[in-house]
Amino acid sequence: MPLLKAVGEIPRRTMFRLRFVAHGFGAPGLIFVVVAACLLAVRPAGASNCGAIDPNGELAGITGDFELTADPDDPQGGVLFVSNTTGGTLATQNVVVAQLDGMTGTVIPNTLTTVANNYYGNSSFNGPEWFRTPQGNLGIVYAGDGGVHLALRPPSSQMWNAFQYDYSGAPTLGSPPPLPNTQPGAYASPPNQPPAEESFYAGYKGGCTSLCFANYQGGLATDVGQVLSAQGYAMRSAAPSPWDGYIYYSACKTATGACGIFTAAIDGQGGLSEQTLVARTGTQASLQVAAYRHPVTGVVVVFANAGAGAIAVWTHPSPAAQMAPVTDASVPIGADHFRAAASATQVVLNFLIKSAQSSKSSTQSTPGSYTIAVSAAADGTLYAEPAQFISAHGAGSELDWYPAAGSWRIVYRESAGYVGCWVTP
Repeated sequence: MPLLKAVGEIPRRTMFRLRFVAHGFGAPGLIFVVVAACLLAVRPAGASNCGAIDPNGELAGITGDFELTADPDDPQGGVLFVSNTTGGTLATQNVVVAQLDGMTGTVIPNTLTTVANNYYGNSSFNGPEWFRTPQGNLGIVYAGDGGVHLALRPPSSQMWNAFQYDYSGAPTLGSPPPLPNTQPGAYASPPNQPPAEESFYAGYKGGCTSLCFANYQGGLATDVGQVLSAQGYAMRSAAPSPWDGYIYYSACKTATGACGIFTAAIDGQGGLSEQTLVARTGTQASLQVAAYRHPVTGVVVVFANAGAGAIAVWTHPSPAAQMAPVTDASVPIGADHFRAAASATQVVLNFLIKSAQSSKSSTQSTPGSYTIAVSAAADGTLYAEPAQFISAHGAGSELDWYPAAGSWRIVYRESAGYVGCWVTP
């Protein structure tokens, strides 16, 4: 595999310059030397205009794991809410959706709809997730009897809550069957991005020993960790890429301990193909990877752990190309739960510092929700803003772009109900 080319000093919009030298994959890997007048400081929280998103109590009693997404088929820019109905215990539950006003971020009265009655799982693992097919169907994947299930809406649907069809196009009658390549006990894995138009979804548990990727229409699921183990590698993380059928994974060579980030294609036969080493990370694995296509340049932006107190930001033009570094962003220790999304001008990584993680840190990182925003200069060069603390609410929060309002909004649940805040990453 080709080596990552060494580069000289890279200009930064932030307060430091970063120099690194690439070594062979069996050597120590990237050596980072950071010269800084001071470390990046996390800026104050940017939340404003916080308030209840459910003033009429439409979602009262809905305590399962919830997700939000801007409705891709709504010309008014509405936002959709999905959840299983109860949290905590393993149980059969309904899957419900509701519609939010895209300008105000509040629930539209009388929109709460049950779209499936056969969710079966524990919401502390995770509840329903959004999914979108290459044909444009918005869907919901969720754990149920027999494995992962899928409820689809017709493409360009005139009925926002018409999640009435299964993977084959047959009516579900409120009870979608399990997908053809899933197994009992499997959960749909949380995506690291809003629903892209993809054929493959991620799952875990059940018969999957690590993270599995499968085509929702058929074929065999690929158990990434198992495949890599047979090749002499230990998987550390895996995530879908913006290229349909491709994934990113972080892995280390078992014999040498050398680590890197790779891309690969899911072959539909239980294996991986077109595996390419796209970045070297030395002897330190990236425990999380997230990627999103930049809305201005079209280049994919990749985020990955770069040690306890840093997140590496890269650009990536194609699956087989080498990734190019943008910066190593200084972040609080304990960064977790990576999720990337985009506005009309930026790609934004949202990550969390959870209370349990911050308590293990000698620096006592502040729990909450954080962002790293990647923007484009006039010449098309991408640059990353310093990490931003946007909310004291971490676990269970959702950060999304609301196109109608032209703003980012974080939503979380408190004992009194759901709260939303407009934020600036």
